[in-house]
Amino acid sequence: MPRTDTVHFYEAFLRLSWLRWQLKVQEQRLRKEMPALLGNIAPGWAEHLSTNDLYRITKYWQLALNLICGGLYRLRGLPLTEAEQQRIMLLSIFGPLYDDLFDEKILCYEQIEALTKSPEGYIPHNAKDELLKKIYLRLLDVAPYPEEMKGHLFRVFIWQKASMKQLDPHIGEEELYEITYNKCYHSILLFCAVLDHPLTAEMQKMLYPMAGLLQLTNDAFDVYKDMQSDIYTLPNLYPDYKRLLHHFMNEVALFNERLMNLPFPGREKKIYSITVHALNGMGHMSLEQLSIAGRYVSNAAGLKALSRKELVCDMDTFGQKIRWVKRVCALAGHRSVSDKHYYVPSQAVSQPLC
Repeated sequence: MPRTDTVHFYEAFLRLSWLRWQLKVQEQRLRKEMPALLGNIAPGWAEHLSTNDLYRITKYWQLALNLICGGLYRLRGLPLTEAEQQRIMLLSIFGPLYDDLFDEKILCYEQIEALTKSPEGYIPHNAKDELLKKIYLRLLDVAPYPEEMKGHLFRVFIWQKASMKQLDPHIGEEELYEITYNKCYHSILLFCAVLDHPLTAEMQKMLYPMAGLLQLTNDAFDVYKDMQSDIYTLPNLYPDYKRLLHHFMNEVALFNERLMNLPFPGREKKIYSITVHALNGMGHMSLEQLSIAGRYVSNAAGLKALSRKELVCDMDTFGQKIRWVKRVCALAGHRSVSDKHYYVPSQAVSQPLC
């Protein structure tokens, strides 16, 4: 008897086609509504956002709607209210600009921590952190659980600060795994903190391997860019791609198992699986390409000598898109977990707010 959770090619193709159309609709909505939303908090700021800012805000917004907030709500049979969608949009603006405080060294860690823990009494040092303070205070004002949201942002701060160790080529592999998982995991929980309905413990467990896979996918696609910027990630500092692919597939199986054990309708779990593995499929294909390009490479220096064409997975050809749909089906149906674990990330433990 065939498994009822098997994803067929036509199912994945239809879902991915619908998702592609949704992304365009969501981008148009963001461009239309964001100026007014931001204008109510910080008049004139929307016009000062760069093209790169808008790109990153759009990606945050789309991920939140399809994979995190909206995706998890659909799984549970809940609609996103207009108020929740506005909070998600505000947080999508806040997120990448908050990242800039670290990446562009706009503030020192003590200043970022002060903004994070006590925004009410924080005194801004420049225009960007003044904007962030205004957005943050508005979010705390409208969030259903403001103290929980503040706690999640503090944990994002902890792992963002830890991720600065990725500028060190001597960072250990296990520490790099911990940073890779936790900085994405706590960012996901931060978005969930603006929702009216909290996540169950079992849903949070499912999101942990999902977060690791999302960050590994992002790192695999960004190998060339990260190498040029001297940022060290698992795919460029420890280029044993057989091990990394093995770990990737174990985490896919763990995510699938935890998803299928949730008490939600099978059809909705299948839809969510396709949505999540749409990204994981590209990550797996990218790691496979890196394994071919780097088959004679044993370290980061050797990888850096390779060209952009060799390192970046091109997803634009028709053949690659067909391979991608097939890969999504394969990942959605993957269940076997090998006894041989190269690294087993433990579920994140929440640090206290103070």
